[in-house]
Amino acid sequence: MFGSRQLALLASCGLVVASFGAAHAQTTQPVPAGTTLPAAPPGSVPVTNPADAASAPTSPGAQIVNGVTGASTAATPGAVGAGGMPSIDNASTGNVAGLLYYCVNKKYTYGTTTRSVGRALAKRQDVKNDQGYSLGGQGLLQNGTSTPFDISTLDKSRRVKLCSDLTKKGQTME
Repeated sequence: MFGSRQLALLASCGLVVASFGAAHAQTTQPVPAGTTLPAAPPGSVPVTNPADAASAPTSPGAQIVNGVTGASTAATPGAVGAGGMPSIDNASTGNVAGLLYYCVNKKYTYGTTTRSVGRALAKRQDVKNDQGYSLGGQGLLQNGTSTPFDISTLDKSRRVKLCSDLTKKGQTME
């Protein structure tokens, strides 16, 4: 049936497919929060430590946000209220505008309301210089403390509800 050449060809094709599968299986795994690595993973973005001026990024376009000491998560004690949601009461106009951008970009809201409210807020003069806008664009809710809340740590249904609540709050700020 099969000659030795045909068998060798089939075997080599099998090795190629197997090596491709092994190489494909070596994708990067998510790193748990708080993990310290000896070197930055490929494709990572440098983070500035506000307590260490030497850690400031040197690449153009980087922005340093003063007064931020990390981020709290849904697992941080006291970070969320009784309903499992963080408070948006003390969020600045700029932070709300940035978070609305984040919500639209991550597709947690549909339609044009969130986008138009976010754009209207972003055009305001007090928002243009608000560091909270930059934090909001990264999904960080600045709710009156020096530690912003990372909304990506909420489950998806709560993120969608938070984005809806932020749209309503933004409409009152216009």
